[in-house]
Amino acid sequence: MIWDCHVHAAGTESAKDLLAEMDERGIDRMCLFGPYRGDSVEAQRESTDFIAALQAEAPDRLFGLAWLEPALPGAADEVERAIADKGLRGIKMIPNHWYPTDDLLVPVYERVQQLGVPIQFHSGILYGMQDSSRFCQPVYFEALVHFPKVRFSLAHISWPWCDECIAVFGRFRANVRGRDDEAQMWIDTTRGTPPEWRLDALRKAVAFGCTNRMLFGSDAHPGNLAYAAEHIRLDIELLRDEIGLDEAALERYFWGNCAEFYGVPD
Repeated sequence: MIWDCHVHAAGTESAKDLLAEMDERGIDRMCLFGPYRGDSVEAQRESTDFIAALQAEAPDRLFGLAWLEPALPGAADEVERAIADKGLRGIKMIPNHWYPTDDLLVPVYERVQQLGVPIQFHSGILYGMQDSSRFCQPVYFEALVHFPKVRFSLAHISWPWCDECIAVFGRFRANVRGRDDEAQMWIDTTRGTPPEWRLDALRKAVAFGCTNRMLFGSDAHPGNLAYAAEHIRLDIELLRDEIGLDEAALERYFWGNCAEFYGVPD
């Protein structure tokens, strides 16, 4: 079973075409981010509405996430609308000239904590949004320790700060007495790590005991899920053949961890 936790919608997709492509590429379920519309409150609401309508066509296979720009007015209320009214499964955010430690995030974290849904963050180098990479270093997400019921993931193993990402996971594991299966942080292994770095990053994450908190993601777009299928194949080769994970661990990586992250039965 394959659950891709990291797919970007453009805002023009149809559920029929997307499901057909998922079947063709062997993807059973995906987390689909609403298109980024961070320029106005109205545009952000339109993004939420689009992804909610897409999810409604196949709620067992498409897990929609509202892409939230917390610097916009009423961001916490948009979280409430997206989750409570529209039925979306979580929130996607990229630190775009704001830090995860900023006060403007507090109402968002509080609302997410009340609603019990996860946040998927971008972390690591950012090839866009002007000069935003400095806001995306994994250490800044340590602020989530003050919101212990918020489950969150850091994407791309935070490349090039992969060691820092793994260390931050260790900090959250320490917060729950060293129980990796109770830590509120997950590592979204979506590429960003170039091939020359990926084996080293995955090997270190496994060696540090992150296996129960690693999620597979592709960073694909509907219409190009062949990209996802190729990275599924490559990750199986790395994790099974190079690192030595057994079938049970691979099943958790490609499905079970994401099921736990989203609080749904396997």
